Amino acid sequence: MSIKRSRVLKLMLFMAVVTAMCWYVGWKRAEFLKGPVMQPVVSLPTEDSRETDFFVESRLERESARSLEIERLREILGSNTADARTKSEAHARYLALSRESAKETQIEQLVKARGYEDAVAFIGQSSLVLVVKADELPQIWPG
Repeated sequence: MSIKRSRVLKLMLFMAVVTAMCWYVGWKRAEFLKGPVMQPVVSLPTEDSRETDFFVESRLERESARSLEIERLREILGSNTADARTKSEAHARYLALSRESAKETQIEQLVKARGYEDAVAFIGQSSLVLVVKADELPQIWPG
């Protein structure tokens, strides 16, 4: 039992570090692309319907953004003007997006299987953001 608890604690610490990294990378990426800067979420709504909407809308936004990227990658792959290296990179990114999508779904299902009502995961190139719907999360550090 203590080994499982230790693993859970390590996983939660890892997720916290990855979340911080993702936040930083996302912020810098937005600055680099000179696109709209994402504002941090100050708080989640307290009503059940709004909380459900947050998770549903987050998944829809994630899939919409991913669909746009896949569409651009397909254009590159079908282009007659793109060189072999560009097509190879586009193909690799296309496969990575597919793996990321499957991993996000798996992570969300695992969190729900642990008894949490809902979760949404976002995987970046070297990061993971996991939002869990819960009244209370287990304490990371024993006190």
